[in-house]
Amino acid sequence: MKCISRVLALCCALSISFSAQAQTKGFKGKPIEAGLFLGGSNYMGDLTPSIAFGETHLSGGLICRFNYSDFLTLRGNAVFGRISGDDKNYGNMNGSADEAFRYQRNLSFRSNVMEISAIAEWNLAGFGETMRDRPSSPYLFAGVGIFKFNPLAQFNYMADVTDAAGYKIHDPQLEKFDGQWIELQTLATEGQETTKFNDRRRYPLTQICIPIGIGYKAQFDDYWAIGMEFGIRQTFTDYMDDISKDYVDEAIVGGNNGLLAAALADRSPELGYTKYEFGTQRGDDSRFDRYMFFGLTLTRKIVGGKTVCFQF
Repeated sequence: MKCISRVLALCCALSISFSAQAQTKGFKGKPIEAGLFLGGSNYMGDLTPSIAFGETHLSGGLICRFNYSDFLTLRGNAVFGRISGDDKNYGNMNGSADEAFRYQRNLSFRSNVMEISAIAEWNLAGFGETMRDRPSSPYLFAGVGIFKFNPLAQFNYMADVTDAAGYKIHDPQLEKFDGQWIELQTLATEGQETTKFNDRRRYPLTQICIPIGIGYKAQFDDYWAIGMEFGIRQTFTDYMDDISKDYVDEAIVGGNNGLLAAALADRSPELGYTKYEFGTQRGDDSRFDRYMFFGLTLTRKIVGGKTVCFQF
């Protein structure tokens, strides 16, 4: 966030420094624009088979555009948002088999997402960046980015709750973690890098994504432009929610990473169920997770090639 604040301050300073010129001059050619993105973020993965609108969070960031031609715009993004998912959104004890499974699985997570990306916009109608020449256009975009995430789950200590076999589900040693948001990657909840599952590596928290989407932008004077867009980020990980494969024996997970790891790997006992058997499906590793940013953009021309005085 400090990095974003510094870039934002630089953009504001540049904008102010050029505002004096803007009083008597207009841009000609293909200038560079800088501005803000503000909107929402969401995700689709093992905890959300379809978009859960209740899991939408505020997102924002900085964008910088170079209008290479009327039909091609090159853009850089630095965007921050949050994603989350919860089996309670789709779980129903008396519903379908899938709903009943989600109800019993009882998993949830949240994660901040920071993305830096390079994107190409294809302006379908051509975009002239002035009020006099094609001032608006829908566009398609695609690019490549790097994003950082870190899935967390909130642990709720249950002192007197027992599972179906009559055993207390939480050891008293776990009381100190009550209400805390716990980093899941370090706990290796699916047995990553244990002796039995040494082939399962801990997933990296910084990865590559492919942003694709659609938008619309329009000038409202010769310097400022506003737009809206929706973009999906295709990732190459199935662990944005810390869920992918199957349940691992409690002794393996807990023995390697402690009681907290075992408690967060299988949360069905919190609803009175017996822990899942070793090898039972926990997630679907047949497809990667995706996340999305959508919202409004506001940009201003801050520097360009040639300028020309207005003719009166």
